[in-house]
Amino acid sequence: DSHLLFSSYPRWGSIEMSGNNFEEIMVKHNMHEKEEFKSIKSLNIFYQAGTSKAGYPVFYYIARRYKIGETNGDLLIYHVILTLKPFCHTPFEIVVDFTHTCSDNRFRTDFLQKWFHVLPDMAYSNCHAAYIYNCNSWVREYTKYHDRILASIKGNRKLIFIESPNRINDFIELDQQKLPGATLSLDEDLKVFNNALKLSHKDTKVAIKVGPSAIQITSAEKTKVLSHSVLLNDVYYASEIEEVCLVDDNQFTLTIANESGPLSFIHNDCDSIVQAIIHIRNRWELSQPDSVTVHQKIRPKDVPGTLLNMALLNLGSADPSLRTAAYNQLCALTATFDLKIEGQLLETSGLCIPSNNTIFIKSVSEKLATNEPHLTLEFLEECIQGFRVSNI
Repeated sequence: DSHLLFSSYPRWGSIEMSGNNFEEIMVKHNMHEKEEFKSIKSLNIFYQAGTSKAGYPVFYYIARRYKIGETNGDLLIYHVILTLKPFCHTPFEIVVDFTHTCSDNRFRTDFLQKWFHVLPDMAYSNCHAAYIYNCNSWVREYTKYHDRILASIKGNRKLIFIESPNRINDFIELDQQKLPGATLSLDEDLKVFNNALKLSHKDTKVAIKVGPSAIQITSAEKTKVLSHSVLLNDVYYASEIEEVCLVDDNQFTLTIANESGPLSFIHNDCDSIVQAIIHIRNRWELSQPDSVTVHQKIRPKDVPGTLLNMALLNLGSADPSLRTAAYNQLCALTATFDLKIEGQLLETSGLCIPSNNTIFIKSVSEKLATNEPHLTLEFLEECIQGFRVSNI
């Protein structure tokens, strides 16, 4: 195992380890031929592709593809060294894609230090520019925490923060750009809601962008990252959205998996934002294979649609007592939620509900669709949930 091999060298975890020592050990043990090394290469965490407008080769580091505890960091460094080696004697450029980077993708403190000691000096001196793409709130906090280690690159003019997809076109021609499709697709088919306010200990002006598969919360006010003024862009995938809740006409909350608490926002058109977010969450759920069970949370506003679906479904049951119970449930729902079915229902004991009552169910459903349109989406969502688990 490579971890045991590396730890057997007394200076392996020490900052005394130089690039030459590091590479010598890797070569001695033929690490480039090991399956674990080949699998690191196949992850495409770091790769070379295309050239910049200045004519320099461009490298890409995709931060979210590195998984702490899963990816062997030392082999990643070795892969980076070998990939850079043919190019690092002359100027080159690098794009660091921080899209959706979080604590799962972090370098531990000692490992972060190691990068500065084992990469060849010429790799730093010949790096013409480092483009930071989609810097987010987590990256800002990480750089603050490791301020001392990162002091040598703070304020460096080679660091260029890319705050919009078009900005990278200033440095690399479109046909030469090789960012991952998952990064580029985030900026397609967006619904953009400007002038929102993200509520926290310090309220921040943001734009909320809802795309087909993710939400982006882009700050409208610059903040400092490595002594540069930067607009942050937090990306949340549809699969991470646990709940979106309309507090009132101007405020909503968003609950994201692995976030410490709900995110709160103020906007003039909260209803449209909430509907757009619900839509992409539902679309993601429907795209999942049947083997994936998604337990949807029932919120107060879901109750009428859920119970209505239950009542109308059971009205078609072969069991006469279940049909009667379903009819009485429909009567109770109509009274409780003041549903406008225009006097079609009469709750009474001893009522016989025939089994061939499809016309009745259809007429009730049509009247509800006409008179209570706000229930339609909830009702359909519940129907879809039912179809998924049905054995029909």
